[in-house]
This record gives sequence, structure tokens and C-alpha cells, in this order.
Amino acid sequence: MNETLSIDPCVPARGEVFVFRFRSQWQRISAHDAATWLTQDETRRAALLPSPALRYRYISSRAVLRLAVARLLDCAPDTVDLRDDTKGRLLAQATGSDAVLCADIGYAGVWIMLGISATHVGLGTSLPSFRSGSDDTNPPISDGSKGSNGFSAVAFGRQRARDNSMLSAAGYRSSIDSARVSPFVERHTHELAAREPWYVFDLPMPGQLCASICSAAPLNIIHAFGWSKRNENGR
Repeated sequence: MNETLSIDPCVPARGEVFVFRFRSQWQRISAHDAATWLTQDETRRAALLPSPALRYRYISSRAVLRLAVARLLDCAPDTVDLRDDTKGRLLAQATGSDAVLCADIGYAGVWIMLGISATHVGLGTSLPSFRSGSDDTNPPISDGSKGSNGFSAVAFGRQRARDNSMLSAAGYRSSIDSARVSPFVERHTHELAAREPWYVFDLPMPGQLCASICSAAPLNIIHAFGWSKRNENGR
């Protein structure tokens, strides 16, 4: 990722999305700054996480999100307020500013991913080891060849990431984990797609990791930070 996270100040237009990918070990924010930027509620939430790695990942994601929003809105990171709407979707607003940005946070292996837009946006990821209860009877093949269900592991993961991104953008992130034990995702994503249009874009990821971003508005411009100019694995 850009070492200094250099972004010209601008409020994203409708259909314009900023996407960031970085490792938890990204060191351009000091531990002191990260702790200072978090609210007391976020600090308490981090303390309740079961492992130091999860706590560090949570703190890093919130701190870098504040830094990115601060760059866009031309303000200090500690003036950026992060709050949830009625459906649990992240909203970001600087003190004294009328601009409200929509945001989402996703995790894929060692990567932390952020999405920022003027309209509701969702990030969806899928790991190669993922299996839902309904898939265990006919799992995809991990080497890329197709199994009896006609899906390779990559194709399965890519569709799962797309579905998860749509659920997150629509405000159903808490339902994503339920897909591990029920066919909720497939049924509910079809219902969401039938009710209103959603626009999904696959993000290049290494190996069999899959990630997608979904927007409530047509995706006209995607500003990506943390990727090389060459697509990874041709994707």
C-alpha cells in the first residue's frame, strides 16, 4: 500500500469507490496514534476480542479507515466519527462536515480491506478452506478442477465473496456467518437482487483468496490502493 496513504482531498461522487488493501503489520500508523484515534467504545470492544492478533487487526482497520477518510475530507483522523446506521453499516463523518461517507471493512487471510464510497458499499471475502454445512455433501475440488457439482474451489469462493459483499452492502453482514450452517446466503442474495440493483466487482487476490466489492450505485471509478499494477494470478 502507498507508504504515506497519499490521497488528494475529495468527496467521492456517486459511483466512485476507494478500496484499500494492507497487512495488519502496516506500520505507518504508530500504536499511540491508533489508540488515540479510537473511541472508548472501540477500545472496550477491542479488549473483548479473544486474541492479541484479532485485537491488533481490529485496531489497525479502524485506525487506517479514519486516516483514509481524513485524507478524503481534508481533516484530522481524530475528528472522524465512525458510527453504524440502523442496519449496522459503517458511516464516516468529520466533525463540522456535512459530508457522510459509507464504508466497510473486510478481512481475507493476512489482508485488511477497506471500502469507502458516497453510497452503501460492502466487501465480501472467501477463504479456500471455507465450507458451509450445505456444501459438505458435495464439496468443490481444491486443485481448480471441477467436482461433480460443476464448481471448482476458486469459482465457489468467488461466488461466495460476491454474495457476501452484497449482504454486507445491504446491511446483512451479521447473517454472513449463518451461511456456514444454513443455505441462507443463496436464498437471501436472490431476494436482494430481485428487489433492487446491486453492482459487484471482483478484486484481484493472491492464490485462492477471493474478494469482491458491492455498491448500491453503478461502479464508474474504482481507486485501488495496495495492489500492484499487474493483476495477481491473472485475476
